[in-house]
Amino acid sequence: MAIWLDVNSRSGVPIYVQIVEQVKHAIEVGAVQPGDQLPTVRQLAIDLTIAPNTIVKAYNELQMLGLIESKAGMGTIVANLNGSIRKQQTETLLARLHDVVRDAASLGISAEELAARFDAEINQFYKQGKE
Repeated sequence: MAIWLDVNSRSGVPIYVQIVEQVKHAIEVGAVQPGDQLPTVRQLAIDLTIAPNTIVKAYNELQMLGLIESKAGMGTIVANLNGSIRKQQTETLLARLHDVVRDAASLGISAEELAARFDAEINQFYKQGKE
């Protein structure tokens, strides 16, 4: 199962809506890219232990939104979103950064401590990328 996909059957939100929102979010943040293959309806239904019709409904909604497409022999893939996706991904990331800084200030975390933690995360990520 895709690690970015997790549904909560106890939530008041219909499962197909949860799937649609999570796939949209995964596209926005770059967890899935144009051309990436999504799990098959059958496999996702098994992994999430839900009815295949629920997956079909979510995939149909995503297809109507132009976010995914079905291709013969390739399955369901993330649609090529003509480059605007990168701008949207960046805007989403920067909005999340804004929220993190605001929340840190609300929690009384100093700017220095937040910057040090941010620098540590940057160093850890980029160091891993070089190995």
